[in-house]
Amino acid sequence: MGLRQKIVDSDFYRQMVQRRATGPLRSYYDIPAADPDTPIRNVEFVALDLETTGLDPKHDEIVSIGLVIIRQLAVDFSSCQHLLVRPKKELSESSVIVHRIFDSDVEQAPDIEIALAHILPILAGRVLVAHHAPIELGFLGHACKRYFGASLQIPTVDTLVLALRDLHRQGQPMKSGALKLETLRHTHNLPPYRIHNALSDAIAASGLFLAQIAKRDPKGELELRRVLR
Repeated sequence: MGLRQKIVDSDFYRQMVQRRATGPLRSYYDIPAADPDTPIRNVEFVALDLETTGLDPKHDEIVSIGLVIIRQLAVDFSSCQHLLVRPKKELSESSVIVHRIFDSDVEQAPDIEIALAHILPILAGRVLVAHHAPIELGFLGHACKRYFGASLQIPTVDTLVLALRDLHRQGQPMKSGALKLETLRHTHNLPPYRIHNALSDAIAASGLFLAQIAKRDPKGELELRRVLR
């Protein structure tokens, strides 16, 4: 299937989903998605990361959301947001070890329905940037369907996929750990960062994305469709 046909099919599916959406998700769909023919320098992106209690959206929960907006191929640090989310179940020791978020940290935090109502207007009309985006898309989509009647359809750039394309184009062998966010940032001469913090990870992904774009097209004239997953 060609890229253009995939985008046409995606638009058709978005229209179908929009008819089922309610509340904040319906308002999200009222704003048109970014035009895939737009030069990327004219597109606004939202780099987003989640910390969760596990990897299965059907059984695990979101405990924090970090995001930052990218405008004119520059990170708008004034837009940084870090939201804690109160899960329905107590946090397990195994998840706390990873993200260092404790039950006491989230006991007064909003639940995921309120958190979604806050971030959906930020996502509307923009393009999502994430590293290994199926995690973010899976959790956000599952939560949207549960609370607002439909899944979340959003044009997405996956920095892991861009890195994989680079390796294939260059004919380089795949080394263990080569596609990790911290490894790729090092490859692009970007500084280290604090891992397993949603905002820090979102900022790290935004920096990697901009470095990947700079190698492809420093002027930002590349069409958005060329970097979508």
